[in-house]
Amino acid sequence: MAKSIWEISGYRFIYKKCKKSSSSDSVRTYTYYCAQNEGEVKKSDLHDDPQKRRARMKMDRFPCHGSLQITINEDDQQLPLRLKLTHHLPHLHYVDISINKNIRELVESLKHESATNIWTRVLSENPSTEITQKQIYALW
Repeated sequence: MAKSIWEISGYRFIYKKCKKSSSSDSVRTYTYYCAQNEGEVKKSDLHDDPQKRRARMKMDRFPCHGSLQITINEDDQQLPLRLKLTHHLPHLHYVDISINKNIRELVESLKHESATNIWTRVLSENPSTEITQKQIYALW
């Protein structure tokens, strides 16, 4: 559902929590926040060695207070799903920075190598990439 809203609106919502209703076990509310909400930004960890720090572009953040709540009531045949979308400020749409197909194929072709060797190869072929070593390791 959140992905459909992203495709329609241009705003991406990230899952945060699920809360069960105190009055009924059949009702759950899933909460998502706008991926560009400035209140949801995580502080980045800098590498101890300044030589290993990379200049990274950061996503633009906005005080949009964007949230999406999806409430599912398994007992309600008429209205089993309710959506509540809140977004106080229009802003630039989310830009997907996931791993592209070429890098995925490179990692797949080198899957018998060590993760470090794969990372070195990714950097040599894509020196300005925004992808992290952690992403490559997770893909490997």
